[in-house]
Amino acid sequence: MKNKDYILQALKEADDYLSGEDMAGKLNISRAAVWQAIKALRQDGYRIDAVTNRGYRLFENHEALDAAIIKKHLKSELKDVAVLVKNRVDSTNDAIFREDAHAPLPSFSFMAAEEQTAGKGRVGKSFLSPYGMGLYLSTIIHEGDVSDPALLTITAAVALKEALMAQTDEDIKIKWVNDLYCNHKKIAGILTEANFSGGKARYVIGLGINITTPEGLFEKQSLPTAGSLGAAISRNQLAADIVNALHTWIQRPIDEILNAYRKYNLTIGKTIRFAKGDIEYTGVAEAIDDDGALLVAVEGRTLRLSAGAISIESDW
Repeated sequence: MKNKDYILQALKEADDYLSGEDMAGKLNISRAAVWQAIKALRQDGYRIDAVTNRGYRLFENHEALDAAIIKKHLKSELKDVAVLVKNRVDSTNDAIFREDAHAPLPSFSFMAAEEQTAGKGRVGKSFLSPYGMGLYLSTIIHEGDVSDPALLTITAAVALKEALMAQTDEDIKIKWVNDLYCNHKKIAGILTEANFSGGKARYVIGLGINITTPEGLFEKQSLPTAGSLGAAISRNQLAADIVNALHTWIQRPIDEILNAYRKYNLTIGKTIRFAKGDIEYTGVAEAIDDDGALLVAVEGRTLRLSAGAISIESDW
């Protein structure tokens, strides 16, 4: 068997990047020979990504993000927005803020990246964003196009749920306040951030969706609740569908947004654990009020959560 055949098999069996040095050692060949084999595989049509200090990774049936294809799927009201596609960024939220600071972008302009090296989650957490395995997208909206900034995350959750429904029959639900779950695993998260420099508010909604990230990669990163959609999803279509749906929902009456959010939510009726200040509580999630806050019954009283993280206890 030729070196490139051994390397192809190893790449197919890997659930993360493979070091060129490790492959060279196992085959007793030089690093240059590994590179020549990778080059030959690429000439054969294989999509292989290379990252310094990480190695190589094979992407089979890979649909590259393409701004022109995404734009074709946007509704006519969004024909003038900027569609930015990047190979690798630190964070799409940070990157689109920088783009807008350099030259203001129309509201609902958005950036999608193949990989984030410093993807951002809520409360300072990171969002695992491996190359080509998800959709990492941020859209920017200026204050004149936002009626209630406090409901942006809830609106985005509804829009994302409906965009995913267009391509899969999986039972996807929203976990208060900003996560989407499928088969008891978190497949997506939303982070909304604001910038008030220059005297005008700019809001960025960042969405990270795990599409084909292997379970082993989540295990290596100690993310036991994370999972992937695992369905045949067109990322270009999904990017357009998300922004189309967000543009539609953000113009809907607040009661319609909240009713849809409640309908799609999995949290109500569940026993949850959360913290307020330095105190941890366990209670039953009873309702989502008209401000999007979660009402929780705790030892005979009702506590109101307007933000923060919760965990659902026991089986659900």
